[in-house]
Amino acid sequence: MMTSTHPRPNSHRAISCACLLIAGVLISSAARADTRIDTVIGTVVDTITLTTSYIRKTPSDQRNCRVEDVPIYAEQNDSSELGSMIIGGLIGSAIGNKMSNNDGAGAAGTVAGALIGREHSKNRNGNGRIVGYKQQEVCSTSTVMLEETVNEITGYRNHIDVGGEIIKVQTQTPLTVGSRVEIRRSTSYSLR
Repeated sequence: MMTSTHPRPNSHRAISCACLLIAGVLISSAARADTRIDTVIGTVVDTITLTTSYIRKTPSDQRNCRVEDVPIYAEQNDSSELGSMIIGGLIGSAIGNKMSNNDGAGAAGTVAGALIGREHSKNRNGNGRIVGYKQQEVCSTSTVMLEETVNEITGYRNHIDVGGEIIKVQTQTPLTVGSRVEIRRSTSYSLR
């Protein structure tokens, strides 16, 4: 069994901690600062405008036009379109009567056949021969982003002479150079 040469009960430790705590409180209360607030008069000697800039992007429609050569086709014969409609109508009527026993099926087939015959004639004649070209303006619209640099005023930095010392005060509105202004001055005193 080991014995300590300097036995120290827990009560001695508690007393030591309490003494250190009291000493710290006494020292900190002796170093408490004193602050004085007073109003002084200063003269504005300069005002600087503070700005920030950014790029604003705005979408805009832009029209692009160009001149293109467009083919001119030989004129089509209207009688061939009429003939195709008549032939298509007859074929459609015959098919309608054969496929259905209902009354009016032949008439519906006639109309459908005439329309199909007309479209067939247009498609066939639309691929006619090219007899020349004409210039035609062709336009398209696309969206582009316009970029604009924007400068905004964020405030004003005013230089004020207070008893021979220049101080800087930032405000939202500019102060007039040469004007006298009241300034709130706060002075703190403490031990080093």
